[in-house]
Amino acid sequence: MFKQVTGFAALLALAACGGEKAERTITTSDGSTLSVKKGDRAGEAKITATNAEGSATMTTGGAGQWPTAAAGYVPPYPGGVVTASFAGSSKEASGGMVTFTTSDSPDKVVEFYKAQAASAGLGDVSNIDINGAKIFAAKDKATGRSVSIQATVSEGRTSAAVTFGTDKK
Repeated sequence: MFKQVTGFAALLALAACGGEKAERTITTSDGSTLSVKKGDRAGEAKITATNAEGSATMTTGGAGQWPTAAAGYVPPYPGGVVTASFAGSSKEASGGMVTFTTSDSPDKVVEFYKAQAASAGLGDVSNIDINGAKIFAAKDKATGRSVSIQATVSEGRTSAAVTFGTDKK
């Protein structure tokens, strides 16, 4: 189901951006629907796919917006400039991703999220350093919460991607 949402998300988000209409819905021959509507914040769109098995929703945010769905253990990076974000949920899982830049080093970005993960009870899954690119992942098996961070230097600034999620049991 979530693949269906993400597969049509770009097309539908573009369709929703133009004109005065705040919501657009497409119904397929089997009764499934894809709906796009403006979100609660500027530049935000909500895409929902529904079929006989259930529904999945994805929210996209414009530059400068940290996903509202990000859990408390995934706060905005202090001084980070958000370049893109999205979040989604279905009956099986929820999660999202946000990308940002900062003048801080990749080490400092990863250490910030390591501390957040540890204080939220997530255990280290991996710590990787490949030619200065830092990757960190943590998970709490009991709650299904997870987070991963990738940070590297690009054009003199650190570019980072934070992916977060929760497996619903």
